[in-house]
Amino acid sequence: MRPTPREQVLRLLAVEPAGLRAPELAHLVRPRISQPTLWRVLDGLRSEGRIAVEGRGRATRYHSASTTDAAALRSLRLHQCAARRLAANPALREVVHERLCKLRQVNPHGRVYHDRWQALLDGPLPALLRTITESSEQADALRKESPITVLVTPEERRRVFDNVRSA
Repeated sequence: MRPTPREQVLRLLAVEPAGLRAPELAHLVRPRISQPTLWRVLDGLRSEGRIAVEGRGRATRYHSASTTDAAALRSLRLHQCAARRLAANPALREVVHERLCKLRQVNPHGRVYHDRWQALLDGPLPALLRTITESSEQADALRKESPITVLVTPEERRRVFDNVRSA
């Protein structure tokens, strides 16, 4: 028995960490379905919280909520913004160090994460950039107690929150 379009969309998104656009999904679902049917399937999955949506219009990408929830995707995008800024100006590590000191004072229970951030900030820049932009469970956990987002401007933060949304 052939899976329903809904099941196919969920399976396709589950194996694509970068997400897929609607035309890509339409091309991969078999038998082919009409665009209105695909929109109904995507809207239904989004309203149930099964998928996260990033972007608007033609730039919209859909992500499986089982592999990436909207909050984790927002965090990844914020860290990618910070990584670009840090790559362009490594001296900004000092700003991040100061933020890390404040986090240590405010949340002593986050010591494990703070120690890991300290090691990354004191290590080579490529390792730091790779870790903060990596799509993995460890990186997601580390980003939850991150001093790096101090480098994200309010405009970039607003843009990320506008672009990544869930149900």
